[in-house]
Amino acid sequence: MFRTGKFLAGILILFQTVCASAQAGAGWKQKLHEYLLIQQQLTDFNGIVVVDMPGEIVTDTIGFSCFEHKAFVQPNTVFPLASITKQFTAVMICKAVQDGKMSFTDPLGKFIPEIRESWRSITPGHLLSHTSGIPHNEGIPDYWQVKSRLSLTDSAALHEILSMPLLFKPGTSTQYSSPGYFLLAVILERLYNTSFETLLKRQILAPLNMPSSGIISSRQIIPQFSKGYEKRSGNLHPAPYRDPSLMKGSGDAYSSAPDLLRWNRSWMDSSLWDRQTRELIFSVHNPASVNGHNDPYGYGWFLRQPAGHLPFAAYTGGGSPGCSAISVIYPDKRISIIILSNITGVPVNQLWSDIEKIIFDQPFELPRVQSEQKITASDLSLVTGKYISDGTVLTIFRNGEQLYAKLGSNPAFEIFKAGDARFFGKKVSVELFFLTGPQGNLRSVSVQGRGRSITFIPAL
Repeated sequence: MFRTGKFLAGILILFQTVCASAQAGAGWKQKLHEYLLIQQQLTDFNGIVVVDMPGEIVTDTIGFSCFEHKAFVQPNTVFPLASITKQFTAVMICKAVQDGKMSFTDPLGKFIPEIRESWRSITPGHLLSHTSGIPHNEGIPDYWQVKSRLSLTDSAALHEILSMPLLFKPGTSTQYSSPGYFLLAVILERLYNTSFETLLKRQILAPLNMPSSGIISSRQIIPQFSKGYEKRSGNLHPAPYRDPSLMKGSGDAYSSAPDLLRWNRSWMDSSLWDRQTRELIFSVHNPASVNGHNDPYGYGWFLRQPAGHLPFAAYTGGGSPGCSAISVIYPDKRISIIILSNITGVPVNQLWSDIEKIIFDQPFELPRVQSEQKITASDLSLVTGKYISDGTVLTIFRNGEQLYAKLGSNPAFEIFKAGDARFFGKKVSVELFFLTGPQGNLRSVSVQGRGRSITFIPAL
């Protein structure tokens, strides 16, 4: 399944190249750096971006790994990977199948006999492709308020997951499910009679020489590990604690950019992974929308098909308190993009879309940093209220002398005045245009962002 020969010989050279290329700054590389500095202002981007192209690696670090101590992000800074962890789990399941220890169609009860009857028709294939019917984390009662912060034993964490009711009959629909990947990790542990962490080191991290990668533990100090932050009321705050015990196999891995680059590069070297593994990973196993993405899903990766001048890309994003990440490979072009940030909610998919326009020389203009004007009392009085469009509610409300917008169930964000009847989000790429009637009464709000425009009218 995996061959290490010539790959290990180039590891030291690769790491040295990553560090040295951080000084590159001409042409598209300069545009990339300017773009990231703008995103630091617009979205609080803070972290590292790596673009790996044939014969050239560019690494750009922005901001601090620890704001309290003003410790800058370095090329070897370690970040949580969140759902990028699923890539590792999927590959190890494929190896277990090739080892003859299991099949993708085995009933789940073969590995976890303590499950209830309604779960017995779930297969590893269902778990891998998010078609098992198992809810996402929110299906666990009090998950974000209580359970996500508890250091649970393996048996207690498994009990929480197995206690959830299924959303649908396995194989009949789609629901993104991190707990499904937890169960895949449990299957691996029982098949190989060792911990998921040990198996990850043995099968992936050691062969690829990824010394700055591993599994997050609440009882372990991880060298060079970044501290996580989130934006609240216009300021950065330490991100709330999330214990890794309920994220086994689905979101509990960490890595540095150089390590993750080794992993990405391994998929672009035909001598490292056998044909069967590649076909299993990068074949479409779920064509439906998974977790809001329109791209089909393989095993652990989303698979964006070629579109216009943009080539095929396999990617996985990850988000958690104090973590925003995405890792992308273009196997046919031997190109990789890695974005790792220690700030909650950085729009990494938008950053990826913009960065690939830069590196593939597509039409692209750098975002504008808007200048803000003073919000008057009449502004506050005019625009606050509720607006509706096709059942979606937009709420504009004040907090002190500041204005906030909240769209549906999404988090509220602060908006700033840019001109008469025009407002914008500093940390969210959106503009709001308020249209008034002849008597000065508010008639509608046009919300524009990411190439879309939605008109809202005042709710009755």
